[in-house]
Amino acid sequence: MRKSFLPLILMMLAVLTGCAHHSPFEDSGEYFFQAMGKDSEIVLTADSGKIRQTLPSALETSSAVLNELFDRSTRISVVFYKDSYGGEADYPANLADFDYYGGLEGNYGSFTINTALAWSGVFHKEKEEGIKYYTDDQGSIQVAVPDSGILLFASQSYVQAYRDLIEERIIRISDETAARIGSSLFGIYVHSPQTMIDLGFELPYSVIVKMSDAVIYVNESEGKYYLSADITMQSEDLAATLLQLLRQQVVGELRRQGIRPDYQLLSQQYSSDGTLVMIRDFELTEDQMLALFSRIENISGGVF
Repeated sequence: MRKSFLPLILMMLAVLTGCAHHSPFEDSGEYFFQAMGKDSEIVLTADSGKIRQTLPSALETSSAVLNELFDRSTRISVVFYKDSYGGEADYPANLADFDYYGGLEGNYGSFTINTALAWSGVFHKEKEEGIKYYTDDQGSIQVAVPDSGILLFASQSYVQAYRDLIEERIIRISDETAARIGSSLFGIYVHSPQTMIDLGFELPYSVIVKMSDAVIYVNESEGKYYLSADITMQSEDLAATLLQLLRQQVVGELRRQGIRPDYQLLSQQYSSDGTLVMIRDFELTEDQMLALFSRIENISGGVF
């Protein structure tokens, strides 16, 4: 399985000691993931420190290696993409079938981990266009620590990931949007989507492909979890249609549960402004949060 070697990297990390490191982007005034988000890429990013504090069961695994990953990381950001999309047949997206690249930010020393990779017996060094990285014999994953504090990985092209995220960074996610995502537990960003993961909105494919961009994020306050979103449609008429669909879904679900809808509250939680549709502070139960994490983990093949 192409994603099976990331735990091995972390195993080596767990047994090595060294100076503490942190992401160089922590003090830079921008987020590492802001260079992600080309057309149709699905960007997922999570503040693993906040998740450890507020929803630790979401990060608990049976693997000591994976637990070490979460202990050492402050943020994980992954891009899922395809070279070509199959239209409605690719919706909702099964990210396990996608290629990916991304980075782990946290306590990762470049000398320590790159040395461990070189001596692992599983990975071998590659050098392409002057850029060094390590890959396994099957070529299923490419990985290195280009700068202390960031472990960069890719399923296909480490060099391109390095160019896009480190060397030739172009900011694709605005500061305002990045701040909303970065201050949340986790967030999702898609520009000009050709597909979307299943988040429980039950939106038809015809609506998805009419989005200019979608920003979805979850926050926590006093033990409660709240989902918010900013979805920009290609026209005001399309925005009005999406708003109606979302409200109808919520009202239908409340009635199925025998709960009388609070229409005044719904008008505050679901609103629009021109082409922008906004969801604000829709409360999720802990079970819904865990189910959402489980859904993302399953469809990403365990990468996220």
